[in-house]
Parts: sequence; structure tokens; C-alpha cells
Amino acid sequence: MPRWIPVLIGVILVLMGALAVYTGMSDREDGLFTTSVKPRRENGARSVPPGEPGAGASLVTHGSAGDDSTPAAKPAVEGEARAVITGGPEGVQSTVRIWARRGMQLDVTPSESMIYVNDLPIGHARQFDSAEEIYDFPAPGSYTIRVVAPNNAQRTYVVTAADDAKDAVALIRAKL
Repeated sequence: MPRWIPVLIGVILVLMGALAVYTGMSDREDGLFTTSVKPRRENGARSVPPGEPGAGASLVTHGSAGDDSTPAAKPAVEGEARAVITGGPEGVQSTVRIWARRGMQLDVTPSESMIYVNDLPIGHARQFDSAEEIYDFPAPGSYTIRVVAPNNAQRTYVVTAADDAKDAVALIRAKL
């Protein structure tokens, strides 16, 4: 077999691989090479099957589209990810600020703890404790996450959903 045949096959395979990576990196409108990239979030939410809650919808209130079952995003918090400690003689409160592109996953003990997003109850911690069951933020912006244990102990987090965040999913760990 001539030496140029394996080289030609290799070049074709490399080109096919590059084309597969190029076309699989983002959603595109019709076209071959000159296409425009569509935003990942259309009007702040992903489409979901009928009867299923949309991104960010509360699993507790079971509302339908257009009602108050989805928390509204607050303006994005600026700055670095960090813990903010406030308080005085009456007690100390800490708030952890985290950034993520898409959603949050919880590692909370006890797993029966209720989770609130912008004061809207969304469900128990065990509903969002695996990579397959994360909470998707409905739109970019900041969300105040409150974790309340059955004994009324609580922790507060501020998660900012932004397309330029380092992590896709914010991992919230709490032992109450």
C-alpha cells in the first residue's frame, strides 16, 4: 500500500474530529460554517416537557407558568466569591457568596432541610443532592439561598448565576 493512503486517512479523520468538536460546542442555527450562535437561555428559561416545572420553579408550590412559583433574579452581586460575616451583640450571621453558570447542587445534613430561593420554598435538600438533580437558575442574576433545618437552624448563601462564572454548578455544603 502506498505511504500516502494512511496519511490521507489520518487527515480525513482529524478533519472529521475537528468538525464534530466545532459543531458540538454550541447550539447553531441552520447553516454549515457561517452560523450564528444562539444563547443558551431563551427568555431566561429552558423549555421543559408539559406538566414539568421549569428551571427555577418551586417544587413545593407547584405553580404554572406565569405565576409566582419561580423566584425572580436580583441584580448580580459583584466581586469575588467569599464569606461575609455580619452581626453584633445579638449574634453573628455569615453569608457565603458563590458564582455559577447554571445551577446549584446541595450537600446538606439533615437532608429534610427546607431550601428557600429568594424566600420562595423550592423543596427539601435531598431533592437537589446529586449531579442529575441540580436546581437550575431560571435567569442570570443573584439568588439568596436559605437552608432551614427541622430544628430551625439556618444558613444563608448568595449564588450569582452568570455566563462568565468559573463553575457550571455551585456546590453548597452545610451541616445544621
